[in-house]
Amino acid sequence: MRVLSPPGPRLLAASSAVALALGVAFACGDEDDPTSDAPGDDPGRASGEEDGAAPSPGAADGASPKTGLSPAFVHRDVNHVLSTGQSLSVGATGTPPVSTSQPYANLMFATGAIAGAANLTSFAPLIEGRVDGGANPDVETMSAGLANLVTKMARDELLVGQPAGATSHDLLVSVHGIGGTAYVGLKKGTSAYATGMAQAKAGFDLAKALGKSYVVRAVTTVHGESDHAAGNAGYQADLAEWQADYEKDVKALTGQADPIPMLQTQMSSWTRYGTTTSAIPQAQLAAHTSGDGKVVLVGPKYHLAYSPDGVHLTNEGYRHMGEDYAKVYRRVVLEGRRWDPVRPIAISRAGVVVTVKLAVPAPPLVLDTKLVTDPGNSGFEIAQTGAPAPAIMSVAVTAPDTVTITLAAEPTGTDRRLRYAFTAPIQASAGPTTGARGNLRDSDATPSRHGYPLHNWCVHFDEALP
Repeated sequence: MRVLSPPGPRLLAASSAVALALGVAFACGDEDDPTSDAPGDDPGRASGEEDGAAPSPGAADGASPKTGLSPAFVHRDVNHVLSTGQSLSVGATGTPPVSTSQPYANLMFATGAIAGAANLTSFAPLIEGRVDGGANPDVETMSAGLANLVTKMARDELLVGQPAGATSHDLLVSVHGIGGTAYVGLKKGTSAYATGMAQAKAGFDLAKALGKSYVVRAVTTVHGESDHAAGNAGYQADLAEWQADYEKDVKALTGQADPIPMLQTQMSSWTRYGTTTSAIPQAQLAAHTSGDGKVVLVGPKYHLAYSPDGVHLTNEGYRHMGEDYAKVYRRVVLEGRRWDPVRPIAISRAGVVVTVKLAVPAPPLVLDTKLVTDPGNSGFEIAQTGAPAPAIMSVAVTAPDTVTITLAAEPTGTDRRLRYAFTAPIQASAGPTTGARGNLRDSDATPSRHGYPLHNWCVHFDEALP
């Protein structure tokens, strides 16, 4: 049996506008209506068409088991999330913006969600798109999707019964990513990193001026394409360094003891860069499994809505991605628990039968060909050196956390590998109907504010096969 890393243990200038943003919820317009229709299939389904399994015990209607607010959680008035990365972090092609009103009391700097480093002199309600005709791009980033679902879950579930003044969890989100930029152009010592630190300092100073408590809760990154193109073999270590630098420097600035995890998603679009495979998604997974809860993998991105260029997302895709991040923020920051995406934790083989046990946030596992089309063998493949790899005869979910793969013959080559969502034709667009993808997901039925199915999809992986 090949045992992988198991799931871990629990681990402004002050103004009337600012006061309003910090004190009350703003009216929600039609474009932010949580009851509105949304793209995709019925989000209430806990499985694909072929699945008839019932949710596992303790997971009502497929929802992730909840433990409630962490006993170690300390309420703050302003909860800052710093967002970095390349073009997907800044909402490239995400037009028009769809989150154009703020339904809660979430904040951005008055310069916009993509805030920059200058004129960070006041807060404003968090919305997407161009602000006051300024330079902020007229796009949807994942910022509002992330913040608004976090606040909804906190108010509706986790903070019910908390003392007065502590019944909401409102976020300040500021983006400082740069499109088309590899890690070397975003790490500590670059202008992008300095912009992120300027945003943290401005948030800290503005909150203090208002008499509000402040903390940086997390850093998010949506990244990897440029490092794929550059063939960066050290990307796993880069992610660990990136998180450690933010945590050290922000703590020195704010004096906080709270940890600052880095939440990331796997790159899913490498075929558009002229290759059939990529080492970057595996590096992102490895950074998670070795990161002791500091570098946290939300999941892949192949299930999201992509724009026609096959690399970037649509406006709905970005908002959906933000809600994916929100679920992980809830688990890590509010509940104080370790997050694991759907990923393999043990692989064994008996003759022609391969058994894969996986971490599953919300059992049971499902092979869903409705939300993601089948690329063949549900996305699984066998590779080896020497003799041709045996064909896969069947893929089946045989337990809430287990997939069984039956081969046509025993693998006889060397360097045997089991891969998932790993290979696709060169130039194929990323997304749920083309590109590197697979059909394996859990049964998470967390309600979306916009009707998106918020299941957790299995990560891209390439692991040794016994």
